[in-house]
Amino acid sequence: MCFALSANAQTWPDSLVIEFHFEGFGNVVMDSPPIYAGDITGGDARVNGGTWWIQIDDSEWPDVTDPSARWQYIFDNYYVYDPGSYSWTAVFDGNSLPTKPTWEINHSVNGMMGGTLVSISTIVDMDMDGVLDLDERTFGTFGGTMMVMKYGTGNFAKYCGLGSYDGYFMNADPANFPPDFVEGDCLLDLINCEVDNEMASWSDIKTLHR
Repeated sequence: MCFALSANAQTWPDSLVIEFHFEGFGNVVMDSPPIYAGDITGGDARVNGGTWWIQIDDSEWPDVTDPSARWQYIFDNYYVYDPGSYSWTAVFDGNSLPTKPTWEINHSVNGMMGGTLVSISTIVDMDMDGVLDLDERTFGTFGGTMMVMKYGTGNFAKYCGLGSYDGYFMNADPANFPPDFVEGDCLLDLINCEVDNEMASWSDIKTLHR
């Protein structure tokens, strides 16, 4: 798909902060690879009205044909219980997965940008007994950090940078593994990574990312 530069493309600054609200659906148990995707429903006009997706590398997980075994594998291998906060937390990143999760945003006028991310999910132990009950799987929170890689298109083509996001997920019937509903907010801190600025820009990005 080709994206034409909008009329104000030349006025986009070298440093740009974009904030937006998003919602969508995804399923780590029944879909392979798991893809969470949806719409950008509010925030900066440069992305509002666009779409987003996140993909997780599940190449080492059990097959989706046995969802109970697949869920148990995810829980046993990723979720760690903290008795101090009465919660389980899972980290999905380049250390816990074969490859880092990837993400992308698409806007019909302004183009596409994407990169890699770290995702952290938390489920609260509501009765504080150290056992994950079915009703406790109906709600959780998530958050993480993002890297914006310089392979965007359209008005986003010159940018790279960092970002962060947070939100919550809901599942009405975890025993039967329907898709999760997710809703949250994202902030992207972008800088101009055109060829003339590439070395300095990526040096700044790596320093911030450490």
